[in-house]
Amino acid sequence: SSHAHLCRSHDKAVRANSAKRQHSTAVGVRLKDGIASQDVECNVGAMRLVVCIVLLLLAYAPREAAAQNFSLPLDCRVGEVCLVQNYVDLDPGPAAQDPMCGPLSYDGHDGLDIRVPAQLARAGVGVLAPAAGIVRGVRDGEADGAFLRGGAVAISGRDCGNGVRIEHAAGWTSQLCHLRQGSVRVHVGDQVRAGQELGLVGLSGHTQFPHVHLALTHNGEARDPLTGVALGALACGGEAATPGAHWSATARVALGYRGAIWFEAGFTGLAPAEGANAEDLPANATPTAPALVYWALAMGPHRGDVLRLRLFEPDGALISEATRTQPRDQAQAWVFTGRRMPQSGWHAGQYRGEAQLLRGDRVIALHVEMLSLSR
Repeated sequence: SSHAHLCRSHDKAVRANSAKRQHSTAVGVRLKDGIASQDVECNVGAMRLVVCIVLLLLAYAPREAAAQNFSLPLDCRVGEVCLVQNYVDLDPGPAAQDPMCGPLSYDGHDGLDIRVPAQLARAGVGVLAPAAGIVRGVRDGEADGAFLRGGAVAISGRDCGNGVRIEHAAGWTSQLCHLRQGSVRVHVGDQVRAGQELGLVGLSGHTQFPHVHLALTHNGEARDPLTGVALGALACGGEAATPGAHWSATARVALGYRGAIWFEAGFTGLAPAEGANAEDLPANATPTAPALVYWALAMGPHRGDVLRLRLFEPDGALISEATRTQPRDQAQAWVFTGRRMPQSGWHAGQYRGEAQLLRGDRVIALHVEMLSLSR
């Protein structure tokens, strides 16, 4: 039938592994654990005893993260085009919670995953040094997509994939993971400046989508990259979603928590197959395509949220629509809607795809995509 609609929704948990601290695998040189102890020699005497106790308390007391002007680790408009897909897991049990008690994390996740649209990643997106420092660990040569093809056994012990570890000032260390095979441009011992390109975003290691995984330590203690506080020190809520003072002012704005949002959308000329990945759909919507399909991928939808897609003719007439009500909180879900080409062919003009993410009776995210067809 010329009016046959093509509507379906897909969902996938954006999780690579449920194991605790899955991204803690070191690159070249293993990350250190714990805070180095300090020795203070004390001679017991009247006033000396008091001074000695004070020195001991200062030496062994937990230390707050010193300020560090970290910049964004991607050559991308973070917060607009490239978005945080996963935060540190703040749930102490087997479940997972992001900083606002939402689904943008998974069990045991210990870093910050900034996701890059797949098409952009294929063109090449630089991974940047977040601050000046000395390269202390490097790994390259791990194949992109190994986890997708062979599962966990294919990357056993190399979850980070290709990556770089940098020692910065004031006790900070950063580790950046999942770089493209053959793209790493630095070596152990190199001095790097803030913003220097280290390599390209890839699919190496334990990952299902292009992104950079950033992990931080301060004086040997693992830190939440977003807030700068020790892992496990905060419960989900406003404080846990506030970027720390170790970030630059620009980075703090870009990393602000956004919650559920549309990440990508586009048009294709074929009906997606069962189990298809939205970002792998070909951009082949042409005047002679057998179908016209609009798709959109949402990040972080909550249970009960409604994902609604509509596709419009150049004259504004509705071609098709699809609606999905979220059965549960999810890291990502995608929907598509469309129809087969009518006998008269596709009309020339601007087609409009509209994606709405509704929570209750309120639209919390809206994305519009345009497609021009000529005959």
